[in-house]
Amino acid sequence: MLRPHLAYVDAPDTNIPRFTAFLKKLVGEGPEIIAKHKADRDHPVVSAASIIAKVEREKEIDKLKEEFGDFGTGYTSDEKTIEWMRNWLKENKEFPEHLVRKSWATHEALMAERQQKSLVGWLKGVISK
Repeated sequence: MLRPHLAYVDAPDTNIPRFTAFLKKLVGEGPEIIAKHKADRDHPVVSAASIIAKVEREKEIDKLKEEFGDFGTGYTSDEKTIEWMRNWLKENKEFPEHLVRKSWATHEALMAERQQKSLVGWLKGVISK
């Protein structure tokens, strides 16, 4: 198995030292890591890896859509995804464990929205008695 001595990484975090430390913790005594913004623009190997990752992501998204229906892109900035999430919650009360990140602000907002509706329904029941 080949073990690279150097890895260029496109940093999604605004804090590059924090992101680099996170990666180093993951790989241990692995390659030297050079993380930077726009690495995909500056290093052809990162551009190629980015394209491969996007193609593979789309394959996985297609598999998930077969099981869960068309949820759009899967990004929480996508209105179709948000609407799918809202409808899923109405029908199922919670999301499939492996499908929605609980750390997403959209997840938290929809869960809070659901809780609020539950509270309002409960209050209406108490008041009408």
